[in-house]
Amino acid sequence: MVEGPGATRNGKKAQVAVGQRVISVPPSNDSNIPLPTQPQNLVGELSATHTILEEAFSIGKEVFLIFTSSMGAETALRLHFGMNGSLSARKVTNNNFQKNNVAPWKKDKEPSLRLYFGSCSDSLSNYVVVEAWETTVSYPVSVTHARTKCMELISRDVCAELFNAQDMFTAIRESGNGLIISDALLNQDICPGVGNIIKIESLHRSKVDPRRRVNSLTDPELRRIIRHTRKFSMDWYKTGRAGTKLVYNQTICGSCQGMTVKMQKIGGESQSNNSNDSKKGHAFMSRVTFWCSSCQPNIGSNVPLASLSKELSNQPNNNAVSTANNIPNKLQCPQHWNTTKLSRARKENANHLRIFYSCKKKSCQHFAWADGHFPNCKCGKKTVLRVSKTERSGGQWFLCCASGDSSSSSSKGNGCGHFEWAKDDVHLTPIRSLLTPLL
Repeated sequence: MVEGPGATRNGKKAQVAVGQRVISVPPSNDSNIPLPTQPQNLVGELSATHTILEEAFSIGKEVFLIFTSSMGAETALRLHFGMNGSLSARKVTNNNFQKNNVAPWKKDKEPSLRLYFGSCSDSLSNYVVVEAWETTVSYPVSVTHARTKCMELISRDVCAELFNAQDMFTAIRESGNGLIISDALLNQDICPGVGNIIKIESLHRSKVDPRRRVNSLTDPELRRIIRHTRKFSMDWYKTGRAGTKLVYNQTICGSCQGMTVKMQKIGGESQSNNSNDSKKGHAFMSRVTFWCSSCQPNIGSNVPLASLSKELSNQPNNNAVSTANNIPNKLQCPQHWNTTKLSRARKENANHLRIFYSCKKKSCQHFAWADGHFPNCKCGKKTVLRVSKTERSGGQWFLCCASGDSSSSSSKGNGCGHFEWAKDDVHLTPIRSLLTPLL
């Protein structure tokens, strides 16, 4: 997922071409060099007017390229990297077109954008290639809008050098006061650059439940959230990798080691009082969210403490549990010890959705079913392990019939409808250290 740190790094990469002119094709007869691609007519238009890249900057999850033509006209291009987008910018010397620094999984994919930049002289033996993959390209966009957006939001961009914690604090209090804190953090007009992973991990480190209303947070709590949001984002930006995920995509809390991580799709609310507008324009903020019910108690809200205590006491195995690998020796990979992972059968056959052990090493053929201790349903097949995402039981595991319920309106509804909550000591203990809610 390309959140603010990734977009900021991409904006920095593109700056290598600032001051250089767009050229239509690279100055080489090498047939291995692909021709420029989409958006259609972009390269021809920019090169025909001797356009120069004047600026390249990021704001939040967006990157803007500002161009100036030989006649002084300005235009802008916007890049949004979505879930899997990436950008590469590299110098090419003496017609030596190098693709070595392009990720292997990108080399055979058609880029969303490819621009060639050369010097303003007639001799174009050196140039820069800027490529983007799996990226939304918008052209042309308003230069005024791009610069205004940057000036208005730069002090709240979690990866910006000019970041100001007080500005973000004020924006959340004023613009996000009617929202839950999850939505306030994901709102790019309030906290540009914050994505779902940053939101989840920052709230966990701040010990704040993601369902808390902004107006229920004390000033110290909100400042703690902003501090952890900035730190997690900057660590990600500097290293190029997201930090340790303590609850995101986990079942065991990385802080208290309890099997107390809850998961639920929450957010996407509007501050409008009109129920018809409750989700309008905010659907992107409705995201699967993880939190620890022990480390992040829902205090300071409308939930009575007595109810909260009852909720926590009903959680399966709230005490700390060991994360040691409890896989029986006979099911361990015999060739690569402690490299076993849990996977789910995806093929549409009699074993559809069953879980099994395999090896993390791609060349290894280790395989063993992991559901031998699961009961059979009335269909005579092994029940499958799923995880709840509802408000009342989000994050809890259950066993069900792989084919669903015969009374279901779904296309598969031809099963027996078997359902039972998974018992920690019976069903989950042998596989606890390998569980993830994305199975």
